[in-house]
Amino acid sequence: MRNLLSIARKEIKIALRERLVVSLGIIILLLLGVALYGGYLSYRQQSRIITEKQEEKRKEWLGQGDKHPHIAAHYGTFVFKPKTILSVFDFGLDTYTGTSIYLEAHYQHEFMFRPAQDHSSMIRFGELSAALVLYVLLPLLIIFLAFSSYTKEKETGTLRLLLSQGASYSSITWGKVLAYSILLIVILAPYIAGMFILSSRGLSSAVVPDVAVRTVLLVLIYALYIFIFLSLSVWVSLKSATGRNALLTLLACWILLVILTPKAVANLSESFYTLPSMRAFKEGIQKDIRDGIDGETPGPVRRARLEKEYLTRYGVDSLHQLPFNFEGVSMQAGEEYGNMVYDIHWEKLRAIFHRQNSMGSIASIFNPYLAIQHLSMALSATDLYTAIDFEDKVEAYRRELVRKMNNDMAQNSRYGEFYEYKATRELWDEIEDFSYVTPSAFEILRYYKLEMISIVGWTTFVVLLLHYSNRKSKPIHG
Repeated sequence: MRNLLSIARKEIKIALRERLVVSLGIIILLLLGVALYGGYLSYRQQSRIITEKQEEKRKEWLGQGDKHPHIAAHYGTFVFKPKTILSVFDFGLDTYTGTSIYLEAHYQHEFMFRPAQDHSSMIRFGELSAALVLYVLLPLLIIFLAFSSYTKEKETGTLRLLLSQGASYSSITWGKVLAYSILLIVILAPYIAGMFILSSRGLSSAVVPDVAVRTVLLVLIYALYIFIFLSLSVWVSLKSATGRNALLTLLACWILLVILTPKAVANLSESFYTLPSMRAFKEGIQKDIRDGIDGETPGPVRRARLEKEYLTRYGVDSLHQLPFNFEGVSMQAGEEYGNMVYDIHWEKLRAIFHRQNSMGSIASIFNPYLAIQHLSMALSATDLYTAIDFEDKVEAYRRELVRKMNNDMAQNSRYGEFYEYKATRELWDEIEDFSYVTPSAFEILRYYKLEMISIVGWTTFVVLLLHYSNRKSKPIHG
């Protein structure tokens, strides 16, 4: 233990003398600070706008005046996707999923106002977020910090001296890992403190109820990710003859893991599982609603069957004799049929998304960068599955709104009447304002089992790799 601590102190002193390492550390810290501050400003601005617009649309819904319920269902309202405090750290898919959606009868509209639409094609390379700095740029700092950890000892002859004084390869290796870990903790400490301060502001968040748990898990997985890169860098230096060879090897690994592999996996997943165009998707839905899912029961046939069913059930000869407005029942039946068609097509579309994601998850077993990227978005509530959960809850809200409008029409108006019947604000008040709560961190993480296995597996692998290499390394003589 004494040798390990002595080696750690020596490595810290040497690293602090290296101007390049110190400069890179300052640059990383500045980038993290800029990303965190910029993300927070964006969060505050968007949260304020979303809150104002949500209140404005709520007032419009309640103040729409007396009108027929079905007209109110088409009048509709807007729902806005709330920003989460952890999106300050990792923007994830928020840039691409849109911020608002219009809700009305018969139609499932797509999300509007995607921030990515206002950016150039360079947005594909990612926005400057704290997460991007940590999982893309920080490994570069680690490489420059540790690539010469062993090669310099070999070139200057100090490795032979250390071994002759009784130090083991194990104490030397773990002393170096400890030293670099301390340096990285010092560099990242201001950022981690800032992140916890910002997260504490969202502890009472109604959108993400488990902010504290997510923050702790984010710190944990990034600590393991950094440890993986740090250990691999020390191991490569141990096995390399010169610092130049170690640096080239590590840079090649960084390019492969961080740049080439993610892009290749994305391209392959899109090639194997191609998404239909939005136009084809919507046309397919409208065709099945118009002609029937089986292609043989168009809308008029379905309505005729529904009329016959209700006339038989109530033992009457005409729709006017029914104790309710059949038009409301018919409209709700059409709505439910359209919902069923939409669900079928939407599940097919999501199946493609899941297959594409599964390729990334499988690839993450061999690439810790992909694993940390997916887990970071998941814990920041900016991933695909959180977005899907929000869409599902919005759609459920839309369906309930339309159902109440149609049921009121059926129960309180007469067949053949439309403009004669008008509902009042009392009905509008029955539609509660939309609010959203994300799934818990552990509910979301169940979609990322392979990524968690990857991070834990890579951590175990590098520990065993260093242990094995230390045991097999031979003393230096002569």
